[in-house]
Amino acid sequence: MTGSGGHLPAYQVFPYTVDNLIQCFVDGSMLTTSIDAVREKRHRVYFEEYFAELGAATIVVECDYVDRDYLEDYAAYYDRCFREYSRRTQRLHFFRNAFDDAAFEAVLVRSPSAVLDEAGLRESYLGFIVVKPLHITIVGRTCLSTYPDDGGRRWFPILRKYPVSLFGIDLEIETLAYQEQDTVVAACATSALWSCFQGTGKLFQHVIPPPVEITDWAGDHLPEDLVAASSRAFPNSGLTATQMAHAVKRVGLEPFAVGTETRYGLNSVTYAYLRGKIPSLLACQLHSDLGTPDARSMGGHAIALTGFSLGNQATIPSGSTGFLLRASRIDKLYGHDDQVGPFARMVWETTNMPAEPAGTVPQRELLRTSWEGVIHADPNFVLVPLYHKIRIPFNVVHDAVLELDAVVEPMRQVFFSTVARAEWDIYLTTVNDYKASARSERTPGTRP
Repeated sequence: MTGSGGHLPAYQVFPYTVDNLIQCFVDGSMLTTSIDAVREKRHRVYFEEYFAELGAATIVVECDYVDRDYLEDYAAYYDRCFREYSRRTQRLHFFRNAFDDAAFEAVLVRSPSAVLDEAGLRESYLGFIVVKPLHITIVGRTCLSTYPDDGGRRWFPILRKYPVSLFGIDLEIETLAYQEQDTVVAACATSALWSCFQGTGKLFQHVIPPPVEITDWAGDHLPEDLVAASSRAFPNSGLTATQMAHAVKRVGLEPFAVGTETRYGLNSVTYAYLRGKIPSLLACQLHSDLGTPDARSMGGHAIALTGFSLGNQATIPSGSTGFLLRASRIDKLYGHDDQVGPFARMVWETTNMPAEPAGTVPQRELLRTSWEGVIHADPNFVLVPLYHKIRIPFNVVHDAVLELDAVVEPMRQVFFSTVARAEWDIYLTTVNDYKASARSERTPGTRP
């Protein structure tokens, strides 16, 4: 497989291998990114592991594809650059079934002798990656299947269905769209907001803006410190918390910020809103090699939270009363990290922090990211884009349940000591979903 300067065919079919994936990225970048540069990308490392987990067997390359989000970025910035950039992209489709060019062509022309059919393609479809014709930042809109649920341990409540047309073959993938940070027209916070809006746009019926428009909206609100944060929209080095909140308001939603500096705080808030199908943005500080002489701060980062793992078998008691919250069983969070990939794992672990002046070495629970090396995320706050009629914040409900538990638990100990202590499950839901869950839990044959 080579990226020649001649006219490309409408499609190409390759067996899935890491080398073929790398070459597809190089060809999709219109040869502006070298093989060595692609090999060194965190995304390549991540996709190699991800597709091995999903069992990818075939790549179908859609050689001439128009992607709306990239086209908006192109019109706003790249079309006016001195260097010429292509307005077209390539789209890589991944399948679990193994087939070749002849088998795929037989499906397209509906050959009576075809050994592969459209139903087989739909069943084995794993999603797509748009490859942008740019230097280095080549991973565009990406819609890939999630990790298997592992018997109910992994939860991704915010997924939506994306229809895909591949030369007239109707496919579908249930996921949440992702894309890499374009350092010119977007920041990491822009990419995280864009992924969040992919979920809220479907849930709350608002327009889903392209990254360049999100950055432009955020740029309408000048940061307080113009030296630390540039006031220019393009190129953009990052967004402040106020700018992110301003972008949320521009799509017609209310930005709800919650401080989440502890494991309990982040797990409880994330769980509550993800179960309500609302993705949220995690703002954090990244640290490298904590607990070693090489420890250093890497600055701020933003990640769109998309799922969680209930890996702990037992609920972890909280506070002086031993309050049991189901969200405390979360041992991993999953997020769209624009520097790594979609549904990237972040694992809770106890970490040594820098030594204090007295010589003591404090320990904290931080998130071990999927970056190469030992990189931890120290959570600062979560920004949740909410519909304006969702008025009661999580902490009000949590505190009310905490008070209720303080009344119920002593009574249980006295009158129902053989009954296990209550585990509370606090999350946002709709009236219709609540009715459906109540109906499914009702014993058949009993009256309401």
